[in-house]
Amino acid sequence: MYVRCVNLVFTKSYNSLESLPLARRTKEEALETRNCLLDTALKLFCDKGIVSTTLTDIANEAGLTRGAVYWHFKNKADIFEAIWARLRQPLETLADSSESPDEPYPLDRLRELLVAIMRTVAGQSEHQQIFRMMVNRSELEGDLKEIGENLQAAHKRFRVRFERILSNAVRREQLPRNYPLELGAFVLHSTLDGVVLNWLEEGRQRDLCNEAPQIVDAMLVSLRQGYSQAD
Repeated sequence: MYVRCVNLVFTKSYNSLESLPLARRTKEEALETRNCLLDTALKLFCDKGIVSTTLTDIANEAGLTRGAVYWHFKNKADIFEAIWARLRQPLETLADSSESPDEPYPLDRLRELLVAIMRTVAGQSEHQQIFRMMVNRSELEGDLKEIGENLQAAHKRFRVRFERILSNAVRREQLPRNYPLELGAFVLHSTLDGVVLNWLEEGRQRDLCNEAPQIVDAMLVSLRQGYSQAD
């Protein structure tokens, strides 16, 4: 990691940077440094855990100074938020399309979203680490309390997004008009959390990546049939 970051930050080629105007070159160098720190922090968070990782660890692993860390980030919570924003962006994009009022088949997009979430968690250790932090927020104390609060807020926002997706499905007549949106979103969110948590606690014995479509289909069938007669 040290060599890679030093190369990224300090050994720029003439064609890629030296030919650029100074202001732009400086801006790109700063972005490279920031991305290097995020890559390094993510690796350490996954290897050691966020509680055990210090800003000094991140700086040393990246081959930079603590001053460079503080130039880009206020604290460890700030670093985590930047990492989390970058990791969740592909899923945010899919969620945005799912809850758009212009989407003609919101339940189809919801299916894609749920499958993508499961496959992302199954295939990426960093997402597994973040999921564990979401369900074990009590461990995030002191200077990490802000991270726990942000994760809790993100968790709540995601349930609200589910509710908007289900509302679109009602409007598009994919669900009955009297569908209990808040309850349906609660059950959907709780089921998703339960599937992922059990998969992690059982040591990833099941092939969640390949089985995700079947699991999601069962979840959606339950949603449709369980509330089809709701008043």
